[in-house]
Amino acid sequence: MSASKQSATAWYDSPLYYDMVYADYTKKETRFIEGIMERRGPALTGPLRVLEPACGSGRLLESLAARGHVVHGFDLNKHQVAFAQKRLKAKGLQGRVWRDRLQDFTVPLRVRYDVVHCFVSTFKYIDTEAGAVRALRRMAAALRPGGLLLLGLHLTDYRNSPPDHERWIGRKPGIRVVSDTLSAPANRPARTEAMRTRMRITERGQTRVEETLWDFRTYSPAELRALLRQVPSLRLLACHDFHYDLGSERKLDLAYSDVLLVLRKGRADGRRR
Repeated sequence: MSASKQSATAWYDSPLYYDMVYADYTKKETRFIEGIMERRGPALTGPLRVLEPACGSGRLLESLAARGHVVHGFDLNKHQVAFAQKRLKAKGLQGRVWRDRLQDFTVPLRVRYDVVHCFVSTFKYIDTEAGAVRALRRMAAALRPGGLLLLGLHLTDYRNSPPDHERWIGRKPGIRVVSDTLSAPANRPARTEAMRTRMRITERGQTRVEETLWDFRTYSPAELRALLRQVPSLRLLACHDFHYDLGSERKLDLAYSDVLLVLRKGRADGRRR
């Protein structure tokens, strides 16, 4: 086995392997986005206009573009942006991908989206309340009236916060990736939890390890509600979880750990103009 690589961005610097870890979610997430827009979104006369903050490797950009939707996305990591751009081009799909940050991103002039989505706790990288508020306000500003923001993140129970471990396994011909993510007990005063992801990559008979270390900001249900109150243009319509089951709505509480918020901007404005 070759030497390990360790950094704050290791698995993001390896888009192919990162993409393999999450590939099994793509169909579920795509169906959820389309389904929740049919149930909760504004009336449409054409394809969805979609913005994905922190789009990563572009797997959802590709999936939605292949289904005829207009897709835009951005990510902070230059390797992920380049990978996403290449995958759209390789499939002959249209889409716009650029490098930007959640807290202060900008979108193409005059574009307003039907749906903005940010899944798998990426929002928790924002380490201050002020930054989180700025990001939500920018997402809201990017939506048309009646448009939906779909925001997914893990909740924290400060009274019961043991170390947690999750494993994903991804495969392609000649490549196997085993990804183990460990979260440490929450630090309530600092509102942080230390995270570690270790990817064990076996390719062409050789195995190596890439390890990523970072801190997430924590959110209890009460802290999440308090954050949402600071962005009154967004109204909470429903909660789901990371099973992406349209028929199963949840409450915003600690009965489960992974919440997917469905938020609407203002009032729907009827048919798209």
